[in-house]
Amino acid sequence: MDLGLLGGFDYLGQNYPELDFEIVKAVDNDPYCTQIYNNNFKHHCEIMDVRNMEIPKLPNFDILIGGFPCQSFSISAQNPPRLGYKDERGMLFFEMVKILQEKKPRYLIAENVKGLLSANRGKAFPMIIKEFERAGYHIKFKLFNASEFGVPQKRERVIIVGFREYSDYAHFSFPKPTTIFNKVPLRDVLNESDNSNERLFFSEKAVAGMMAVRDKMNKGRAQSLDEPCNTISSHLAKVSLNSTDPVLFINGRYRRFSSNECARIQSFPESFLWDSVSEAKQLKAIGNAVPPVLMWHIANALALTANRPIQSEIKRIESTSYEFPDGNWVQLSLFEPETLYISKQNNEYVLIGTCRKGIIGWIKQTSKYCYPISEEDILCHPELLNISRLVVRHKNSVIGYFEVSTVDVVVKPELNAYGYPTRTSRHKADTKYLLFSLEDTKLNVDSVDFNLFTPIIAKGVKK
Repeated sequence: MDLGLLGGFDYLGQNYPELDFEIVKAVDNDPYCTQIYNNNFKHHCEIMDVRNMEIPKLPNFDILIGGFPCQSFSISAQNPPRLGYKDERGMLFFEMVKILQEKKPRYLIAENVKGLLSANRGKAFPMIIKEFERAGYHIKFKLFNASEFGVPQKRERVIIVGFREYSDYAHFSFPKPTTIFNKVPLRDVLNESDNSNERLFFSEKAVAGMMAVRDKMNKGRAQSLDEPCNTISSHLAKVSLNSTDPVLFINGRYRRFSSNECARIQSFPESFLWDSVSEAKQLKAIGNAVPPVLMWHIANALALTANRPIQSEIKRIESTSYEFPDGNWVQLSLFEPETLYISKQNNEYVLIGTCRKGIIGWIKQTSKYCYPISEEDILCHPELLNISRLVVRHKNSVIGYFEVSTVDVVVKPELNAYGYPTRTSRHKADTKYLLFSLEDTKLNVDSVDFNLFTPIIAKGVKK
């Protein structure tokens, strides 16, 4: 994460420029990771248990960055329920909260695995967000797939960004994908010389054991060289054919990745030094890392916000009572009155979206609007990711006319974490949604020429 924050490195022929940040303090309790870190950065990382840190003595800083264990939380039986922890690893999250409360930095960046969204049957994540909010921070979060940002790995991670100032929160936009349609294939980061390294190949006994259960256990997951790799993990040194670990199938034989290949899969530059520790320790550090290229995109987006002057107040959403002309909308189906209408006006895409009565309050409270979408929809209509303005309607009434600050593609657990009032289970957990972040517009909805709109992804309504 620190490498991505600082920038100033090259990866696969692309330069990631230096960003205007510096590290004033870094701590880790793993001496081997710390040794690797100190061989690559001018500032040194201290070997320390963060629970022993004297928070008041920390230097002043603007950003708190870190990660915390995901599966160590419990939900305390209180009214209302509160977030607790099953073991001492869960305490590390609360250490971050303590630092925020004491030092009050301008920003927070936290990273975690996708499973955080569903931990404790989906109850833990909303409480984690509430704890950050109680510390005085406005929170945005997103589930990222590193392969959409130039990383040859399908690594999904939750990024949480917190803002002390509401104006920073309102102006921040998560970075848009750079390689959603042209992902970097695994073959671009493999070493041809490793194909003759016998130490990397699995024994005949290991292959025979895997083949015996392959059909019913889905083991021996050889990676396609023409796609990004599946997620690599911290136990790379103990990769097994009888697990879900990604492996290679080269010239009729199975092998694991070399440490150099793993570092490239994680998007580390060639200049990064690893050989101060054993290969096993290298692989553990690499597998636990955040892809620097992904972090650079997030840090760059934050830098754009940080360079804006802090404003004391941002106007909140206000609704309008505008009524559509009679007969403008025709409902074709009683149960599927949903569609999106789109128009290009003054070189900007404007969208009309429907909502049900039960989420009107959610839209106004969270300044967000969502709509279920498929990957095919996005491929056929990429303009949906570039919407500038949004009209939200319920039946024939306009709920609001908004500026769109960001458009993201999210999954259902992310919506639930935003407090979205799920009505039924009609959409699966892996259903994708367009999530629009909204700001009030000074334009009058009366200026919208609804005759210019055409239906897109119609689900039961036509003009």
